[in-house]
Amino acid sequence: MDQYHIKEDNNQIEKDVSTNSIYDYSYQNAITGDSRFLYYQLKVSILKADKIDIIVSFLMESGVRLILEDLIMAIKRGVRVRILTGNYLGITQPSALFLLKKELGNQVDLRLYSNPNKSFHPKSYIFHNKKEGEIYIGSSNLSYGALTSSIEWNYRFKRSSNIGDFNVFYSSFEDLFYNHSYEVTDKVLYDYTKNWKKPNVSKDFERYDLQEDKAIEMFRPKGAQIEALYSLDKSRSEGFDKGLVVAATGARVIIVTGCINALESRVSGTFIENNSCIA
Repeated sequence: MDQYHIKEDNNQIEKDVSTNSIYDYSYQNAITGDSRFLYYQLKVSILKADKIDIIVSFLMESGVRLILEDLIMAIKRGVRVRILTGNYLGITQPSALFLLKKELGNQVDLRLYSNPNKSFHPKSYIFHNKKEGEIYIGSSNLSYGALTSSIEWNYRFKRSSNIGDFNVFYSSFEDLFYNHSYEVTDKVLYDYTKNWKKPNVSKDFERYDLQEDKAIEMFRPKGAQIEALYSLDKSRSEGFDKGLVVAATGARVIIVTGCINALESRVSGTFIENNSCIA
């Protein structure tokens, strides 16, 4: 699965929205990743939702980027969005958290699971509207591979078809969200980043996400660059009009007085290395 085909299918979904045929969209309840990917059904469910609840054991920057525009459009419609994730094994990427906070701000209620003595492995996407509720539950965390190109098993059912089980899952989400988690504030973001060490298992997830990296826009902040730009946005919103960042080789983020600029190589399409400071 590549970005071209995702764009093609997205265009068809958007066309269906304009003709209201999205409400006749042919759902599959059993999704195995070999005939239809979870992403397309999530996109349709987001378009129809009044409330969105996501609970996953980890967030990857690639997965956040995949649904980010969908979430932005949902929030513009007044949709409430809540996301609960974990820091199990340190797989959740700080850049994924910063990207959500940078693009959605306080319009997303983003939280981390708080019990360090119990592992956190749920993967579920819950949608509500005035007519119906639906839930996807299975193996897909929020990563590009898990939503598009990997073999992942997920099952969807509607509230009306099994209200008892729907309420069990939803009640459990509410309990975890309000009683066993803490809000991702700026302090939490920076503390998590400071203590985060890239786990070896991340290499496996990133390998599956490489195809997305080959197809994305070349000039786009990644990783720690997102954190730097988030901090700059916060600084500017507080009235500061000057700033200086000294970044280690590899961060490659340049902040110029009153502006945001990222310096890229026009040849390779990558951020230029060895920019340790700028005056």
